[in-house]
This record gives sequence, C-alpha cells and structure tokens, in this order.
Amino acid sequence: MSTEHALLHLLKKLQSLEASRDRLKIAESVVIAALEILEAKFAILHGFRATAEGYGATPLAWAVSPTESATTNLDHLDFEESHLDAQPIFEQAILTPEGYACEDIDGHHVLAFSIGPFGAPVAMVEVHCDEPPNPALRSCVHELLSIYSEHLGLLDYAELDTLTRLHNRKTFDENFDRFIGLAEQARIREEEGSGQNASDGRFCWLGVVDIDKFKRINDNFGHLFGDEVLIRIADLMKKSFRSNDKLFRFGGEEFVVLLRFVTAEHAIMIFERFRIAVEQHEFPQVGQVTCSLGYVQIDPVLTPGEILSRADEALYYCKANGRNQIQRYETLVEKGLIAPPVAAEVNHADVQADIDALFD
Repeated sequence: MSTEHALLHLLKKLQSLEASRDRLKIAESVVIAALEILEAKFAILHGFRATAEGYGATPLAWAVSPTESATTNLDHLDFEESHLDAQPIFEQAILTPEGYACEDIDGHHVLAFSIGPFGAPVAMVEVHCDEPPNPALRSCVHELLSIYSEHLGLLDYAELDTLTRLHNRKTFDENFDRFIGLAEQARIREEEGSGQNASDGRFCWLGVVDIDKFKRINDNFGHLFGDEVLIRIADLMKKSFRSNDKLFRFGGEEFVVLLRFVTAEHAIMIFERFRIAVEQHEFPQVGQVTCSLGYVQIDPVLTPGEILSRADEALYYCKANGRNQIQRYETLVEKGLIAPPVAAEVNHADVQADIDALFD
C-alpha cells in the first residue's frame, strides 16, 4: 500500500473508531487497519495487564488476509494468558522507546507494536507479513495505535470507577447481558453432548464480594485508610482473576466478578485464590483484612435480578456464618442450608429493584 493510500485509509478508520464506544468493535477496526496498511497476512490485538507473574497478554481481536475473516468473536475459545517469557518480541517492543520490534524468522517477519505509555502498555498488536514495512507505513500504524490508546483512555474515564479503576456500576448491565449470552452458548453446547462444540462442563459464573467489617475499618482508621483498602482489594482482584473476566465496583465495599467459561472445580479455585490473596495481604496501618464471597452459576433462563439475588443469598450466608469464606448458592441449597428458590411466579421488577437498592 502506498503511503498516500495508507493515510487516506487511516483517516477513514479513525472516523469510525472515534464514533464508537464498543471496545470489541474498536479492537476489530484497529486490527483490520493494521493488517491492511501493512499488507500483512495476519494481525492480532492483545490486551495487556499486570499480573503477579508480570505482564499478561490475552487476544482481543484478529484479522487474516483477506480481511473478511476479521473477528472479535473469541467467546467460544478459552485463552490462557501468555506472559512475556513466552513472547520475547513483546518485551522488546515494550522496552524500545518507539514501541516497536521486528523479528525475521526464516524469511517470515513478525512485528510487535506496543500501545500505551513507554514501559506500561495497555495493548499490543502482533503482525505477520512477508516483508518488513517501510518507515512511512509504520508511522501510519503508530499514529493509529496512539489515537486508539487515547480513545481507550476516554472510555476508561467514563466507564471505570475513579477510585479502584474497576468497571463501574453503570457498565454492569451491558457486560452482564453479554455474559448471559455466553451462558446460553455453554448451555446449548452442553446439551449437544460430546464433540468439538461441547462445553466440557465450562460455564459462566457471577460472584458478589464484600469486605468484612469494612465500617469498622473506616471508624477506627478513617476514610483515607478505608479508601486504601478498597484500592488494594481492587489490585488483588486484577491479579487474581483473568483478563477476560469482568470486575466491577458496585459501590462502597461491594464488588462483582463475572467469570467466563470455567468448570465448577476451577470456579471455586479461582474465587478461593482471591480470598486467600486478600487474607494474606498486609494492609497499611489496618493490618489483616478479609472478605466474603457468594457466587452462582449464570443461568440464562433467569433474570439478571434473580441471578444477583442468588449470589447475594450465598454472600449473606458467609457473613452470618463466620465471614472470610466463599459459598456457592447451588451447594447451599443442596445441603439445605438456605431455602430453595420459590417456584411461584416472581415479580421480576421487584427483584431487580431490590438488587439496585442493595448496591446503591
């Protein structure tokens, strides 16, 4: 692609990018533009985040030439985060001031473009092509990715909680609707039985987290240290859960977690890993802090209010029976420790109103 054509192409992509709030569609647009400008064979956009083991990368969108095969529909795949030791070219791009690295592997060129501030990427574009790009085309891609980074910053400002930098309450409904759709896909695959499309017992889950005795922390140490506890809890959540899980602060000391496609055995392990991380963390001035967590499998037949209500029932059982524990709603019902759901007709509007009031 000529430089002039690339610039015109870039302007068109920027116009559509800046008009959208759909992060997945934006990611798809960016990865298609990078592939087309560089006339590449394959391009993939990785989301980046800090983890206990260093930076972790998870695929967000990819495109294969021809670009009709571009996709952000990765929900049926169960990606594990890769780390920099598995992707050394990413580290090279991060540590290079221009945010770029290139490897020649038997005549096949792999490029990496770091997105975000120097040394602190928010994403990475990986491109595979036959020839390395000329500097002018690379500059076009860098400009595109710079504007993409700024656009993400604007979205973060509107959609993230200002204190913890987790998703805020108003973004929950949109994300939860999507997870209910994923849960429906898992249910259908499970009913289909064995085969390539089987769910292998992997489902979606919702957990409600509450910091134990948080009011006492604020009363004894002041709101400044209370806020520090909230910030550190949020950081532990980011490190304990995967990048394709969704984390929300609902307000006060209450958080919600949406887990994507894991088995029942792995779900309890993931939630327990977080609980232990909180219990073992040393909080400034406050010392030890614990949390309770109730969770439930997302059933697409139920309303969002009903699903939240069930997770909250499990949470209340934790709080009433010693705190610093996790409990699954279905398990509590099976053991007769809480009442089973009422089979009678439920006023869904009232249930949703109760949940909204709970988290206000």
